[in-house]
Amino acid sequence: MTLLKNVIRALLIFLLVIVAIVIICIAPIDDTPYQEQAYYTTTLNALDSLKDTLSTSSGDTVQAGWSEKNITPQEPVSLMGYGWKGDYESVHDSLHVRAVVFANQKENVAWLSYELMIVHPDLADAIRQALDTANLPVQHLYFTAVHTHHGFGEWAKGFGGKLTAGGYNPELVNLIVNQTLSAIREAYGNRKTVKVGYTEFAVPGLVNNRLLKNHNVDPYLRVIKLEQESGETALLCTYAAHATFLNSKRMDLSADYPSALVNALEQDTAVDFAAFAAGAVGSHSPVKDGEFTYEKMQTYAQQLATPLLQNLDNIKTDYTTRLRYADVPLYLGAPQLNLGAQLRVRPWLFKAVLGEVKPQISGIMLGDMMMVGIPADYSGMLYPQLHAENKPLLVTSFNGSYIGYIIPDKYYGQDYREAREMNWFGPYTGSYVTEVMNRFIRMINDEP
Repeated sequence: MTLLKNVIRALLIFLLVIVAIVIICIAPIDDTPYQEQAYYTTTLNALDSLKDTLSTSSGDTVQAGWSEKNITPQEPVSLMGYGWKGDYESVHDSLHVRAVVFANQKENVAWLSYELMIVHPDLADAIRQALDTANLPVQHLYFTAVHTHHGFGEWAKGFGGKLTAGGYNPELVNLIVNQTLSAIREAYGNRKTVKVGYTEFAVPGLVNNRLLKNHNVDPYLRVIKLEQESGETALLCTYAAHATFLNSKRMDLSADYPSALVNALEQDTAVDFAAFAAGAVGSHSPVKDGEFTYEKMQTYAQQLATPLLQNLDNIKTDYTTRLRYADVPLYLGAPQLNLGAQLRVRPWLFKAVLGEVKPQISGIMLGDMMMVGIPADYSGMLYPQLHAENKPLLVTSFNGSYIGYIIPDKYYGQDYREAREMNWFGPYTGSYVTEVMNRFIRMINDEP
């Protein structure tokens, strides 16, 4: 009888401990509309303050220069993508940072694309700090990445950085920082007056909606064309398919199809420089059939490149004096890592693992074209809700912070990782971020 009482007592204690852990670590989802939240008002106030401080966007005719630098480690480091899998075993294609510096005497901004999965805040901070002491005449940095799932990690601090990216390797970060500064310096030195043009091609057969099968996608390859007075030509491209063409089981270092696309463009004699940035990649994956081969990936990239190269001469370009950079803090509520059943991880636990996030929305106005940088996997399903008054708009992801996936609100309860464990800030994040983006777009475009 005493043994039975002891067993029951131990079981009750165990159950009480479990209940206590659940209460400490788990809470209900907060579904208060975002318009009623304090962070919404704070962001609107920040937008109002930004409007009062925006510089005049017109100056001398815009100049641009470009450069690329290799950021491949000399020794294998942690492979980043599909979860942490250890060090990469071979290098299929070297990884690079590509820089384009825009200047018109009143503004100087460096557009930076990294052949990495994301630009982590720790990496972005290291680059900003280095720029402050580098005596480079560049005022602003616009970050983006190709989002390869076969790049390297070791650029994130803390416990969460160790879990997700293999930790923080100061020597590796220094390599990226130094190569970034070198690329900016060279691009700035190469700048010349440019003509600017834009085009887009619908290539729907190459991208899937992986959240909702047979649902709408963002099918456009969007391209900015830059022509220097000397005849040198650069192309800046975005596309919405995740850079996940490579098989998840492979241990190769690679920039995935974006690298193959850039190479295909630069092999054409009419193109001197090309760069890629992940577009609205949330919910979107590349179309691929059968077993992976690099030949199939090359064919995929060529299918993107061909319509662009065939119509390159038809892209109208002209000089512009209009250049503007702006960014605004994107304030958020408490983290709501979705566990399903209307439950979330408590904010203290989320922050203990992944730390505080301080995201922003960034933008470049170049002539009539706008590039808007988002700290997330922004869903291509939300693209039609963005309003740029019929002017070219390129959304690029991973702008120096990260807040998870941003998807349409009505799919928040879906039993899929984009709506669950990768949706970090509640059921109305899609509508909230899209509204802020639209306000930001109107502001940098001088609209009321």
